[in-house]
Amino acid sequence: MKKFLIGIPLALTVACIPLSTIAAPVVRTIKQTQASGQGAILQTINVWNGHGVAISFYEIGETIKKVWLDDPSQILLDTDGCLEGLEENCSNPGAGLIHLRRIKRVNIPGIPQTSTTLLTVVTQSSSGERKTYSFRLATSNGTPKYSQVTIQNDVAREQITPKPQLQSLVKTQQTINQIRGGIVVAIKSGWILQQDELHQRLQKLIGYLQSGDNISTAANKASVSQELVNKLIALSKSSDNLTQGNGL
Repeated sequence: MKKFLIGIPLALTVACIPLSTIAAPVVRTIKQTQASGQGAILQTINVWNGHGVAISFYEIGETIKKVWLDDPSQILLDTDGCLEGLEENCSNPGAGLIHLRRIKRVNIPGIPQTSTTLLTVVTQSSSGERKTYSFRLATSNGTPKYSQVTIQNDVAREQITPKPQLQSLVKTQQTINQIRGGIVVAIKSGWILQQDELHQRLQKLIGYLQSGDNISTAANKASVSQELVNKLIALSKSSDNLTQGNGL
């Protein structure tokens, strides 16, 4: 026998649930520098009726040491570990996640009634560095938009100055040494004079290579042909080229 809800088959009522509700995003991400440091902007986190919100620091590997909630009259705070100020007997404070839950307003003497409050979080990294995060908590009505806020590392900032590859540095230095060796051979053979403009351009080429440019870019900047560069490298590699009588 089929089940009905107010005259409508139960299966149809489930099928009629809006897809936007079923596929609503669960996790909201906040970059580390958006909530901590000199460039931080106060981030608002909404807490809905009957729908808790968690703030996770797991992804950045920092341990929560202490928190302050300026107005606890509407929002309850809990963590996955004991913290200073929240529990009397907390010999080893530390947590990775904060859980927020909205409650019916409680009148607390001395605290004005507002729709928002400030949450301050003090964390500590594995190296012992401490950071402070600030969040504006706001009570909200309607359909919840997320149930977790994850603090993420600023990947883009870490990629601004990538570390040079050791192998690439060694190869560049080998190329520089070969060009220098070719210049020495060319000067001894009388094909290049040290006071010539060409010699100066070759020195600029070496300077560009030392500053990190690849050989093609460095040659273009120094107005030196790739053919000349190849000949200098060949002179350095083999003394047989000296007997061929090919001028540069």
